[in-house]
Amino acid sequence: MPATSSLPPLRAVQVFEVVGRLGSVSRAADELGVSPGAVTQQVHALEKHLKVRLVQRSGRGIELTRWGALYLERIVVGLEQLRQAKADVERTRRSSHLAISAITSLSAKWLGPLLFAWNAGHPEASAILDADDAEPRIDAGTVDFRISYGARRREYQRTARLFTDYVVAVGSPALIATGDPLAGARDLRTRPLIVTDWGAGFSALPTWQDWFRAQGVAIRRLRAGLVFNSSSATVDAAIEGHGYALAQHSMAARALANGSLVCVHPCALPLPEDYFLAWNSAALDKPIGAAFRAWLVAEAQRFDYSAAA
Repeated sequence: MPATSSLPPLRAVQVFEVVGRLGSVSRAADELGVSPGAVTQQVHALEKHLKVRLVQRSGRGIELTRWGALYLERIVVGLEQLRQAKADVERTRRSSHLAISAITSLSAKWLGPLLFAWNAGHPEASAILDADDAEPRIDAGTVDFRISYGARRREYQRTARLFTDYVVAVGSPALIATGDPLAGARDLRTRPLIVTDWGAGFSALPTWQDWFRAQGVAIRRLRAGLVFNSSSATVDAAIEGHGYALAQHSMAARALANGSLVCVHPCALPLPEDYFLAWNSAALDKPIGAAFRAWLVAEAQRFDYSAAA
């Protein structure tokens, strides 16, 4: 790759482009708002850099040499690309559009509903939500913000903690009505239980065994039925009455609020790691970037385990 020192002075290139386009030093000086001598000085500096003559006298005026005509043809394209690049940067910086990526389950049950509230308060803004469990290349420019979990935070340079989620035992009203009344944690041992297993890619969620142990309930065998690798799928299965679930509060909050799920015991166990927000180097330069970050961090505190405790 050529060294940047081999490039000609940009100002000299800009001045020569005007001279070549207008075919006159004096007219170029008028357009640029400088003296004819300053224009001539810039053209000479460019000729010295290129080691060829670019203009020559023709009668009372000037004309481009063969080298000058060839050089002008190329730099017109290059200068237009520079102007377009500047316009693209300015347009992106002033954009009220945000591209947000988040873990799939969190997108469906937590972030998606929150974004409706964000849009209601910022009608001039738009946001696109990409649900993806794979971490994006955030500084490639296609994503402004990323919401993820746990040790993946080390993959990013700019991050903020959002909240520590927690699990609670929930069931649907219809399921609760079909069996004997639940007198306490011990009674759940014989009920159909839904299990969430994220797999090896994440720290393990609190399990039913952990939950019973926290209540001082001895267990040998659980009536575990369905197993899901997605927290949102666990919540959906519980809403449909397929069993009792240890649901993440962030993802079950709406169902608990509207009554499609009921918390059957007050015990709450925190997840081992935090959810976090990451952003690229340009996200906060957008007019609404900093406001979105501050809003999301504040909203997330409502779901933090410390608030429940």
